[in-house]
Amino acid sequence: MGGNFLESLDINKLDETINNAVCYLKNNQKKDGSVMLNNDSRWQVWETANSLLGVIDSREKEKKFIDKTLNFLLKAQRKDGSFSYTLSYDIDNYCMETTSTCLLVLEKLKQDTTKCINFILNKQNKDGSWEIGIPDMIKHRFWPSITGHVLNSLLSLNISNENISKGFDYLFQKQLTDGSWGSSWIYYDTPYYSTYVILPALKLYGLENDKRFKNCIKFIEKNQNKDGSWCMDTTDKPRPSKSLRTSLALNSLLVSPRNLNKNIINNGIKWLLNDQRTDGSWDGGYFVNWPEKKEDILATSYAIRSISKFRESFF
Repeated sequence: MGGNFLESLDINKLDETINNAVCYLKNNQKKDGSVMLNNDSRWQVWETANSLLGVIDSREKEKKFIDKTLNFLLKAQRKDGSFSYTLSYDIDNYCMETTSTCLLVLEKLKQDTTKCINFILNKQNKDGSWEIGIPDMIKHRFWPSITGHVLNSLLSLNISNENISKGFDYLFQKQLTDGSWGSSWIYYDTPYYSTYVILPALKLYGLENDKRFKNCIKFIEKNQNKDGSWCMDTTDKPRPSKSLRTSLALNSLLVSPRNLNKNIINNGIKWLLNDQRTDGSWDGGYFVNWPEKKEDILATSYAIRSISKFRESFF
């Protein structure tokens, strides 16, 4: 980590970076197939689902890892089709963002998605939103990222109906004048946590040229730091790291890469490659509500996805 930024990007460097990151996730897989750091199981299902998406997007040939991880997630799915963020079979303790993420996994790996889809659709509120579901979460139960996760997952399965249009009506009402949907310490303390799921949903819905989509892209572009990263340095604070936030910003921009923002994306990817640690991971910082909870698994999963998208878009 550290040193001079790479002068150029080449496919071999990208491949090496992705491979090392996938190896890190493999090294943190447990006997039951889950992926977590230091046996910290508080976000066991959430981290496992995101790790699996990262490995799938990486195109690495990791059938054993994928099969074992999928088997864990299938066992974690509850009878009503939902998922909690950790292993829990309390019917009220579902997590809508985890459920939506697992729906993407089920679809990509050609599993039955019927119960999961029905659960999600039945949980939509009258205003078009979805709430998080976690009983212990009192504040920001209706944050835009939740509805963004749902819409992105449903549209990825080619589901388009009244539920979808109502969801977008809700999101457009919540979009801020700067083009973002705001940030909350509960949702990784960055606006890019919402944009990385809302922008792909908008694109899938055919709104890539809509001014609201473009305003969000402009917001992300203008907030890049001079070194290529996004967000302030949080090394000495119990917050998600700059690496995690930068990966989310890059995932957002790579939904619609253009010649106009190629340099912005290039600089972000260079910064991210340079920030990878020797074990293949990225420092994820901490989850604010649990200051000792490390987010390295999640940060590495997001980084794999952003670098993989970059490779697909420009190589």
